[in-house]
Amino acid sequence: MPFRFLTLFLISLMICGCSGEANLPAVTGKVTIDGVPLKRGSISLRPVDPACKDEPYATIEADGTFKVMTKNRPGSPKGKFAVLLTAYEDIDPNNPSAAPKSLIPKRYAKMDKPAIHIEVPSANYDLSLSSKP
Repeated sequence: MPFRFLTLFLISLMICGCSGEANLPAVTGKVTIDGVPLKRGSISLRPVDPACKDEPYATIEADGTFKVMTKNRPGSPKGKFAVLLTAYEDIDPNNPSAAPKSLIPKRYAKMDKPAIHIEVPSANYDLSLSSKP
């Protein structure tokens, strides 16, 4: 009998993620650079708390909007996160081995010194980037 309770407890932890929540708070917003919507890219949320192993993620849509997912579920666990962004031009078909050019400054993708942090839950998840240093 104790084995069943332990099994159910472990399964509930896997389902709930690092926050222990069955329902994750929605995290949606818009990414702009110099006031213009970023038309593509990826977002990775890295937890500041080392006990949290979940890494929510999102794809930036053509209108700059994004919707964060965690383990294929909408939303993010509660907590503070470093926000890492990447966005690249299409690969040149005439030179497929060339590295694509980044559409945003590299500082937005640095894990060792994140340029942006967010707290979940929050009232606003819009991300305003700048091309200037």
